[in-house]
Amino acid sequence: GGLAPLVSLLRSGSDKVKEHAAGALRNVSMNPELEPDLLREGALGPLISLLLAPDARLQVQAAVALRNLSVTPDSKVLMVQEGALPPLVSLLRSADLRLQEQAAVVLRNLSVNAENKLLIVAADAVAPLLVLLRPPPAPAAADGDPEYAA
Repeated sequence: GGLAPLVSLLRSGSDKVKEHAAGALRNVSMNPELEPDLLREGALGPLISLLLAPDARLQVQAAVALRNLSVTPDSKVLMVQEGALPPLVSLLRSADLRLQEQAAVVLRNLSVNAENKLLIVAADAVAPLLVLLRPPPAPAAADGDPEYAA
């Protein structure tokens, strides 16, 4: 019976309360036996909404919970149906590497479903995923820095 109040806290309250509720659900989501309970209590919608929060801490908690849930067949379908793809694609473009990584893993997990593969491509996820595969630029040599002297 403790999941319904946690899910409710994701919808209202301060950002700090939402962060802690999402963190608790993140921990609970690690147990695949509790996935049906999380789905029944409606956790996906609020977690997906938190992906759009202005606070990266909220986004990370929600993204990790969704990552944990994205490994099961029922959740793969429901996440896409509940609108997870646009915010996940948006997180691929985040300046926060943690958010990029979590979004990429969730998309990978969702792509195991054949229909989701097509929907991920249609959501324009391929281009930002390819950008993440590029190596980071080499640091520029600092003028006058003896470490970079030839």
